Amino acid sequence: MGTLSDSFKTPEIRKKILFTFLILSVLSLLTIVPIPGLNHAVAVAKTADWGDMGRIINILSGRALSNASIISLGIYPFLVASIIMQFVVLLVPKLRNLSQMGDEGTKFVTKINRIAALIAAGVYAVLYCVGMRGAVTTRINFWVGIVLCGVAVAVGSAFCGWCVELLNNKGIGNGLTIIVVAGIVRSIPEEIYGLYHQSTVLGRLPALFLVGMGCLFCIGILFLVILLNLGEKKLRIIFSKRTVGMKQYGMQNQVLPLKVTQAGTTPVIYTLVILLIPSAIIAMVVPGTDSVVAEWFKNFIEKVAFLPLFIVLLVMFTNLFSLLQFNPFDISKQIKDNGGYIQGLRPGKPTAQYLMNVYRNLNITDCVYLILICIIPMIVNYFPAFRGVCLGGIGIALVGGGFIEMKAILDNNLKTEQEKAKAAGKEKKRKNYNKK
Repeated sequence: MGTLSDSFKTPEIRKKILFTFLILSVLSLLTIVPIPGLNHAVAVAKTADWGDMGRIINILSGRALSNASIISLGIYPFLVASIIMQFVVLLVPKLRNLSQMGDEGTKFVTKINRIAALIAAGVYAVLYCVGMRGAVTTRINFWVGIVLCGVAVAVGSAFCGWCVELLNNKGIGNGLTIIVVAGIVRSIPEEIYGLYHQSTVLGRLPALFLVGMGCLFCIGILFLVILLNLGEKKLRIIFSKRTVGMKQYGMQNQVLPLKVTQAGTTPVIYTLVILLIPSAIIAMVVPGTDSVVAEWFKNFIEKVAFLPLFIVLLVMFTNLFSLLQFNPFDISKQIKDNGGYIQGLRPGKPTAQYLMNVYRNLNITDCVYLILICIIPMIVNYFPAFRGVCLGGIGIALVGGGFIEMKAILDNNLKTEQEKAKAAGKEKKRKNYNKK
């Protein structure tokens, strides 16, 4: 709360926060704008047959899918395009070199990402229209209605992707996490009611007790998630100093903070999005039980293969993003080049080995934490009274990690503004001194 109050006292950061709320408000209003060309009641009924995959996209879109809104697909196509393009950039040497060539290369890669996001929005809009071919209103020509539907859904998805970029550039930053967290928070009341409705098979009073205990348990897990995201291991780096005459030269000793959750919430989002791709295509093209083979394949992915694939991809992405945030060999080289060392260790290979062990231990802790927090609710979901809580752990992990990330962004913005204010004060004093 202190960070938020200090941010509102700073004019520049206050503008960014208010702009962020404006974008979220616009997206919230768009969730009630119906898709033109469709029979609204039939479209809502069809999306209800999408299963767990539909519930996830519904949360990512801020409940727009269940309203058959023009932003029904939300940021899902943008997420798919972003993930695919990140792998393309890593695998194609020319693009990888361009991304490392400063602002010009970054702008070029960003332009490619935008084109990919538009293509993904168009592809998923076509798939959505295929699934909604039976929901076109009879008041107009079928082809006119289906084209209106496709254009509206494609534009809505592209607009959501544009909002992510707006939040990154003009908002407080990390627009993807902000929109995902906002969608999860907005879905909390309906998720609680859904849990109560599923639990009524045990009776009204047991259902109320179960929901109350579940809410308390989720709050406790949320605090645990926040504590783990705030956890750090601090390494003290000592820099050698040399004396010349009466002066000492060299860098001051520093403390290197290493977060327990180096990868943040990104591995969870990436794992979820990739695993949803085949289920999303099947649910859109063949909703409900229109095809026995498609229904069997969707059930196999969601109920049999989902858990093992989720664990494998989560571990892989956690290792990847942790390594991008903290590379032991690069840090060891930087410490050695600047004449520093970690107390009790020689610079070079011993320091690199020590940092690698620290990285491995922190990464194992991060993987175990993410697996437990995400997988346990999925296992509980197999019990009839708890049907529909499979996303509880993922939601808690994303909300807790998202709040910590936003706090870190606001803290960095505050430090930047304070440094600007100090620099402006020094410049003003210098000008006043020159006038005298």
